Amino acid sequence: MTMADDTIKRRGGRSARRKAREKAAFVHHPTLVRNVPVYEIANEEGVEMIHELAMRIVEELGVEFRDEESLDIWRQTDAEIDGYKVRIGRETLLALVDKAPQEYTHYARNPERTVRVGGRNMVISPSYGPPFILDLEGVRRHATLDDLNNLQKLNHMAASVHIAGGPIVEPVDVPVPHRHLHMAYSALKYSDKPIIGSVTARERAQDTVEMTKIALGEDFAANNACTTNLINSNSPLVWDETMLDALKVYAGNNHAVMCSPFSMAAASTPASNVGTMGVVTAEAVMAIAFGQLIRPGAPMLFGVPAMTVALNTGAPVHGSPDSAIVQFLAGAMARRYRVPHRAIVNCATSKTPDLQAGYDSMWGLFPGFMAGGNWITMAGGMIEGTLGLSYAKTVIDFEQVDAFYHFCQGCNFDDLDEIFETVKEVGPGGHFLGAAHTRRSNLFIFPSQNNVTFEQWEVDGRKDSEQVGIEKTKAWLERYEAPPIDPSVDEALLAFIAKREAEIPATLS
Repeated sequence: MTMADDTIKRRGGRSARRKAREKAAFVHHPTLVRNVPVYEIANEEGVEMIHELAMRIVEELGVEFRDEESLDIWRQTDAEIDGYKVRIGRETLLALVDKAPQEYTHYARNPERTVRVGGRNMVISPSYGPPFILDLEGVRRHATLDDLNNLQKLNHMAASVHIAGGPIVEPVDVPVPHRHLHMAYSALKYSDKPIIGSVTARERAQDTVEMTKIALGEDFAANNACTTNLINSNSPLVWDETMLDALKVYAGNNHAVMCSPFSMAAASTPASNVGTMGVVTAEAVMAIAFGQLIRPGAPMLFGVPAMTVALNTGAPVHGSPDSAIVQFLAGAMARRYRVPHRAIVNCATSKTPDLQAGYDSMWGLFPGFMAGGNWITMAGGMIEGTLGLSYAKTVIDFEQVDAFYHFCQGCNFDDLDEIFETVKEVGPGGHFLGAAHTRRSNLFIFPSQNNVTFEQWEVDGRKDSEQVGIEKTKAWLERYEAPPIDPSVDEALLAFIAKREAEIPATLS
């Protein structure tokens, strides 16, 4: 026992040790480099069958691009265009897809937080887009700008979350036409990790790029991935003007774009894992190819928020074996086309952070990480089928993400000689609790996992996961320290927001 351990024991035992852990310095893990194999749910023949189905769709049926400017760009190729429908031969299509990089660097305003995406590299990003919040009093209400800022702080403090986010929640108290400005500022102000941009209009995407130019340098942000951005197709087989406009802005500045069909098996895609994958693959590779027409070499990701539909209610479902299979297949197809894979985790259809929420989330966590996801979205908090976010679930989910960060580093064979000597020292019938090797071990501990006796749990207040999560959230927010930002950069960002708010009507036309 060390002197520090002895001091803690004398000053309060387990409670003191818990408080010491709670006050430990926050750390920021680097990009996770996966050291465990991916799980292949389909063999090479199966992957090629899905590829062939997708190629038949793009060659014979086509994908609609509902935007005249985008159609004019497609006319630069040998694509056949009929109305909004674009059909193209696989040779031309795949030649374009091949221009997208297998890996890219996503830059942060703090170079120490810059991450690498693709290959064996995995980064984890926060929640995205819910309009409702389950707050620290357990009340469900519309999310506000204060909530957005609080969640940026929590994400900044989370060890295994690499991305500051953007639309972590929709701050409903900010007018829609101005909302994107405050989302970008929140990400740049309250964290120094890489950010996600707005995609809800061409002008909003451009404003996001302009704000990264202020924060990271004009020439630099016009030519390097300073945002990674999520666009969704309207499955089946439609890309709309709004999403395409955002793609054009971000790809044009060499920022990264997640081309992510919004699949709901049995509703927007066939009631089949393989059929769903064939449709969304056709949609995704067409968007990736289109991005290369905008700027060859612009980074693109392929992934799908794999959902099914409950056929007894018609409601979308997060957390099922079928959605897990789709996630595994998405990883295989991303590797087939040699582009980074976007995966989705920790989403629940439950309305509260209960047992169902845990099961729902784990059906995303395992396939997301084991499918080789390079960009892991929805790191924490999602409930209500992504319509809501729970503060309590956010920090509990972060612990699960930390656990997978640990798991994906795999086995350690570096200390076998020390292990042998430790076994020799302990001998038959002994125990390893006091061994020097044990004190130096890297065994993972869930900070909020309750593993005391029932009697101790009663004494501690019979707290459930939601109560534990709320207390942890409050403790984290009390300890938050803002990362430094150059005052001139902060002033320039605020001036840009004021200028754009004066130019943009606060009401939608």
